[in-house]
Formats: sequence, C-alpha cells, structure tokens
Amino acid sequence: MRLLLEPEPDTDLETLTAQARAAHAAGLDGILLRQTRAVPVPLIVAAALAGRIDDLLLAVEVDVGDRHPFELAEEVAVVDLASAGRLVLVARPADGTEAEFGEALDLLRTALTARPFRFEGRRWRVPAELPENVHNLETHIRLMPEPAQVRLEIWGSGSGRDAALERGLGYLADADADPDELGRAHERAAAALGPAAIGAPRARREALSDSDALVTRLRAGREAFGQDWAVVSGGSEEATALGTKVRPRVQLHRLNPAIERLWKANGR
Repeated sequence: MRLLLEPEPDTDLETLTAQARAAHAAGLDGILLRQTRAVPVPLIVAAALAGRIDDLLLAVEVDVGDRHPFELAEEVAVVDLASAGRLVLVARPADGTEAEFGEALDLLRTALTARPFRFEGRRWRVPAELPENVHNLETHIRLMPEPAQVRLEIWGSGSGRDAALERGLGYLADADADPDELGRAHERAAAALGPAAIGAPRARREALSDSDALVTRLRAGREAFGQDWAVVSGGSEEATALGTKVRPRVQLHRLNPAIERLWKANGR
C-alpha cells in the first residue's frame, strides 16, 4: 500500500517543506496538497516544493469545472515539468458543476496528451472557432508545453467517483465513505471496462489517531474495495509514525506474528 501525507490546514510553505522532507525521510510516497487559506493555489505551492525536495510524489487536489479545463491543463503541464514528472492530479467537481464533471475530465485528459486535438462537448469546444477569431482558423490545437509524463496520473475525488471510475481513473474517497459501497462501485467499473480498469488507484482519506487502529482500517479497506493508497492527514510526527509503525504492517498482506509481537514489545 502507498501512503501520502496530507498536511493540516493553514500550514505555511516553510512548514510544508519540513513536513515533505519528513515524509521523504520516513519512506512515504508523497504528499497531497489542497486549497486552504494558507495554500490558496496548491499547484503553485507544488511547483515551489518541487524545487526544494526530490523523489517525492506531489499530489494536488483541485476543483474542476468552474473554469476552462484547457486553462487548468496548461497550469498542470507546467507544474509537471517543474517537478520532473512527479505530479498526480486529483480532480474534484467544483460546487454546482457535478453534471459536467465527466466532460471536464475528458477535455482535461485530452489536452494533456502530446498531440493536436479537437474537442466538441456540450459546454466546451476546443478550438472555439468563434466568428471574431478571424486570424486563427485552426481546426486542431496542441497544448504547449506538454507535461513531462507521457500519461499524467489523474484521480477523481468527492462526488466525482462515478465519472472517474467510468473512465478507468483512480479515485480518492473521503474518510467517511462506505468501504462496501466503494467495493461495489469498483466492481461495476471493472465489469464495464474490463482490462481498462486494471491498475486504477483505489485511495481513501484516513486519520492517524492510533497506529494500530489505522492498520486495522487499511487492511479492512484492502479487503473491502482493494484499497492500495491512503492519504493520511498530519505533520512531521505523523509522517514518522506512518513510516515506522504503519507502513511495514500494510506493505505485505500479513507479517510474521513473531515480528508483530517483537514490535509491540518495543513500543512500535
């Protein structure tokens, strides 16, 4: 199972940097940034962190649908280049745009491919070919610069579950999501998509109040809906606990009972 640290709200850049370094030192896979008062534009903060720490995934959760997806794709491509291909985009439907989220995802994914394209949807059309654009009669366009990754990882989150799973994308569930219902949703997607659904990340937000309780929850999530990613809120101390107390217990299906007893005897 892979683990991402989600810094607590109102964490400034210097503290974020320290927490990212703690996550890296603890052997975690990355951090997840979302919009807060201290981080109003998480993509920009991700680009800043990319220059401060290497070899750490930078997952960024953004609202999608309240502005043009092509504009967002341009920002995403630049941040992916700045991070040398370490960006994971977590797309959450913006309030009031849930019905159009699938189309926004399709345009975003199409724009991030390294080829000329044309897109015609119910809301968005690219190129727009407006009558006043008399000096731009192109029928296809291409996003420039293109992202560093050949296939940039995109997950859905929040109410965007069905739209994400229907497209074979990963999905980040909220902490209160019913694991059995998540399992049924993933099964429906697998039945409809076949091999195209294989490997799509199955993630859920988690809390680290007690390491043993979290391990139990992660193991249950793995059984119920194939959970293979966990996004855990916290700071540097939580990062260390995740690396030393949680990750060894969930990396494998089951550890030797003698090792479990030894760790508990030593306070781990």
